[in-house]
Amino acid sequence: MYRMRLGVGLCAVLLAFHVAAGNQSPGASQDDLFAQINDLTISKKEFEAIFQAAVRHKYYHGKVVAAELEDFRKQVVEDIVTQELVFRQAQKTGIQPDRSKIDAGVDAFNLKNANNQDWEARREKVVPRLIERLERQDLIEKMEARVRNVPRPNAEQVEQYYFNNPDKFTEPKRLWVSVILRKVSPASTENVWVEAEAALRMLKQRAVAGEDFGALARKHSEHMSAATGGDLGYLHLGVLEESVQQKIETLEVNQLSDPLRVLEGITLFRLNGVQPAKLKSFDEVKNRAADLLYRELQDTAWESYVDALKSSAYVYVND
Repeated sequence: MYRMRLGVGLCAVLLAFHVAAGNQSPGASQDDLFAQINDLTISKKEFEAIFQAAVRHKYYHGKVVAAELEDFRKQVVEDIVTQELVFRQAQKTGIQPDRSKIDAGVDAFNLKNANNQDWEARREKVVPRLIERLERQDLIEKMEARVRNVPRPNAEQVEQYYFNNPDKFTEPKRLWVSVILRKVSPASTENVWVEAEAALRMLKQRAVAGEDFGALARKHSEHMSAATGGDLGYLHLGVLEESVQQKIETLEVNQLSDPLRVLEGITLFRLNGVQPAKLKSFDEVKNRAADLLYRELQDTAWESYVDALKSSAYVYVND
C-alpha cells in the first residue's frame, strides 16, 4: 500500500528538494544521479539531505535499528516518486491551491520566527520557497482527496464483507484472572527471590487447602488489585507477559499457577474463568464494517491511481 500521509512536517521535508532539484543541470553524471522522475532529477547529495531530515523528523526519540532504517529509506524513496507524479498530475488537471490555507501557513511560519533576529534578513528569500512547498503540498492533498472520493458501499456489499472477514469482527478470547504479588527489586540477590517464591508457594498451599484466594490477596498481595481480592477482571490475550500467559492458559478454571517470576517480583495467579472468542453479530458491527470496507475501497482506488501514474512515467532510482 502506498503511504502518502506522512504528516505535514515530513511532507514539507520530502518536498524541500523541489526548487534545488528542479534547477539541477541536465548534464549531471550518472554517478551523481540518485533518481530521475520524468524530467526531474535528484542527486545523491540532495537525496541524502532529504533522507536525513526525514529520519530526524520520524526518529527524534533516538537511535533506530539498521533493518528498520533501511525500510524507512525505501519508504522515503517511494513517497518522493509518488508525490512528484501526483503533483504534476494535479497541475495538469487544473487544481488550484487554497490561497487562504497557504496564507495561513506563511503567517504561522512568520509567527514562529518572530523572535529570530536573522528572520527579516532571510525572509525575502525563504518565503517564496515556503509558498511553493505549501502550494505543492496542498495540490497533492487535493488530488488524493479527489481520487479517494469513491462511492460508499451499499448494504449488500457491507454484509458480504462481514461474512468474508470474520476475523475483523471477532472478539478475542479473554481470561479472567486474579493475582497475588510479592514485590522484589530487580537488583535483589537470588536468595531474596527464592524467599519470595517460597512465601507464595505457602500461600498457594493455603488456598488449595480451602482458604479464600481473595482474602489472601487482600492481606498479602502488594499489587494494586489487593483491595479487590487480586481480581484483574477479564484480560485480552497479550496483556500479560507472554511466559505468564502461556502458564495461565494451561490451567483449568479455579486452578492456581505455581509462583511465577515477573519484572515486579513473584506472582501467584488464579484462573477464574475463560471467555471464548466470539464473532459479533452483523447488527452489532455493521457501521464499523461499512467504514472498514469504505477505507479499503479508498485505498484500492488510490493504489490503482498511483500504479497508473507510474506505469506511464519514466522513473529511475539509482539506489
